[in-house]
Amino acid sequence: MKNYLLPAACLLFFGCSDKQKSSSETITEVNNATPKTVMAVFAHPDDEIDVSPLLTRLASQGHKVYLTIATNGDMGIREHAKIPAGDSLAHVRARETECTCKTLGINPPIMLGLGDGKLTNWNALSVLRKRLDSIFAIYKPDIVITWGAEGGSGHPDHRMVGAVVTEIYQAGQSTGFGKLFYTAIPTEHWRDEPPYKSEPQTSYHRQYKPVEKKYLPVRIWCSKEENKIAREAMRCNVSQYPPEELDDNELWMNNMNRDTVYLRPYANAGYVSDAIFK
Repeated sequence: MKNYLLPAACLLFFGCSDKQKSSSETITEVNNATPKTVMAVFAHPDDEIDVSPLLTRLASQGHKVYLTIATNGDMGIREHAKIPAGDSLAHVRARETECTCKTLGINPPIMLGLGDGKLTNWNALSVLRKRLDSIFAIYKPDIVITWGAEGGSGHPDHRMVGAVVTEIYQAGQSTGFGKLFYTAIPTEHWRDEPPYKSEPQTSYHRQYKPVEKKYLPVRIWCSKEENKIAREAMRCNVSQYPPEELDDNELWMNNMNRDTVYLRPYANAGYVSDAIFK
């Protein structure tokens, strides 16, 4: 397994060091690459939580890091915030995403402005594709990180964003980006449910769609300081979480990634064959 993981992790633009700073299975890296452009693409403000330690790490290494959010979050109403659905909430969530990016030390967010919870119709998908294609053409990211087929919690918007990013990548028609990675939480970590205090976080955990660790060969260790910054950035989303849920989010972040961001690369079979059983 170790011999397989090391080349897989190096699919990123990092050089990989022999000295590991975390568990024996974690791949660490050193910044011996020229500055690159990295773009995380998600559906909603706050979807970046699982990769935020990596985003701040890359920014600190001198890479250009962007967060692209497909929807405006205008339907994410929560009782504690007392903000109605619509433009007012969209404005608040945009400011919260700016706070997140500033805290992480990355570039200001790219907000595509589509309706929250409305990405599953033909028109929305067409608009999403055009806007993403345009963003990729403008920024030309070397690396794009998004949801896989499971979409994290399984939210339809999550699944649609990951699917459209994949569609653009595999068609080979975009002037866009170099490599595509999917983020996920390992099933082996997800099985151990932390002692959450709030029902919403407990429900979120139990409906989450994890991925077995063997399918997540790219494993980037992040320092205590980087994880601390990520937790601080998460707390920008005050319209979405009352205090006890913010605390539960920290439990999630500490227990699901466990100081490592897990990714899997988009990959073809690596060969051409006329038989499926070979």
